Amino acid sequence: MHIPKFSDKIKIHEAVWREIRAIAVGNKALAARLVQRIAELGIDPNPNNEDCKSKMVANLAKKKIFVKRLRCFDVGAYRIFYCVKKSGFICVYAVVFASGDKHDQAYDENSEHYKRIQLLYKFWRSCQ
Repeated sequence: MHIPKFSDKIKIHEAVWREIRAIAVGNKALAARLVQRIAELGIDPNPNNEDCKSKMVANLAKKKIFVKRLRCFDVGAYRIFYCVKKSGFICVYAVVFASGDKHDQAYDENSEHYKRIQLLYKFWRSCQ
């Protein structure tokens, strides 16, 4: 899968690339749309229009972890979790499938990706 050049202010964790590569195995067009949506965060880090809505994850914000969830019409049930740091960096932590039973898991404090987002927010040094 070809990875395009992103804005220098967008930092994408390797786990996100692994997830996108896995999606591309079954659906290259969906993977490409996810990559496009991540790239667009460099232009508008807080989209809120008919195509995409960015919203703070409330249960993380209660812990002073200010991560947003990007939901876009063209990527179906996939959500992109990211934050905009004071430094101006946009840190992309996870791409998660959130549909049916997995929807609740996407926001469950005990889920693997939820814990990973917390750790990356606090300790991912290249995105501070």
